[in-house]
Amino acid sequence: MNRCAKFARTRCLAVTLLLTAGGNAHALMAGNAPDSPEQRIDANTTSSPWTGVGSLSVNGGTFSGVVIGPRHVLTAAHVVKGAAPEKIVFNLNYGANLSHRIPASAVFVHPDYTGFDKHDITRDDIAVVELGAEVTEGVAIYDLNTAPPRPGLILTLVGYGASGSGTQGVTVGSNPAVKRTGKNAVDGVVADDEGSGALEAYLYDFDGPEESANGGPATLGNDIETTVGNGDSGSPAFIASHGRWLLAGINTFQLGANAPKFGSLGGGMLISAYAEWIQGILHPPAKVITTNHLPAAP
Repeated sequence: MNRCAKFARTRCLAVTLLLTAGGNAHALMAGNAPDSPEQRIDANTTSSPWTGVGSLSVNGGTFSGVVIGPRHVLTAAHVVKGAAPEKIVFNLNYGANLSHRIPASAVFVHPDYTGFDKHDITRDDIAVVELGAEVTEGVAIYDLNTAPPRPGLILTLVGYGASGSGTQGVTVGSNPAVKRTGKNAVDGVVADDEGSGALEAYLYDFDGPEESANGGPATLGNDIETTVGNGDSGSPAFIASHGRWLLAGINTFQLGANAPKFGSLGGGMLISAYAEWIQGILHPPAKVITTNHLPAAP
């Protein structure tokens, strides 16, 4: 079975949110041995391309977020919906574990987000966290990709949480100072359910290294292909473009009763569908001050 055929079946699968407050945290998964969760770790150096991918501590849980402005982080709506700003901290690992811990000052949840729909993909699951201070100089600030990715485009996923293998599932606990990376390919895109005509969400599957694990030889390779699990809520999906990394999506959901093992699917919200809303928060229109007082007569 090829990737497109698998995607056609996804609306018949149960959807599981990546993390709800108080739940267990999972994260980017490894393939079979000799691949391992340890080999997927990105060191907390100042030279990593992922210095702007941090962990979000929300009401004691570990989540993920990505820097899109000096004082703004993008994440999933279900990560921060209902959480008071003083209960949210953005953790950077810039040259050291938990090098910077910046409290939130405000939260902007997309106005069309209505919560988890267990019968379908959760829509409009995206939010912006405004920080109480600017991120330290040198931390990566990522530009938004404004064109929806086509099926087959390679995504690089970066996130925090627990990990494990495609056959065993989760075996390693979460850690807000440990981020992992991997890749997957876009299998399909989903149109906006509100009829705008925009493409709103993307999906990918977690193929094993052998045909028996995924029904076809579509894998990116045992030491490359990955998927998300319950602690990568709000984690970024990047695409490479002309020597730089563009933020293409925010990972928000899993599909399939066996998630996050081989054969399951994952996905999230396309940045291109929400870029205008995001930019409106990053660059709000200037306030117009009016007065009813007339100037004094000469």
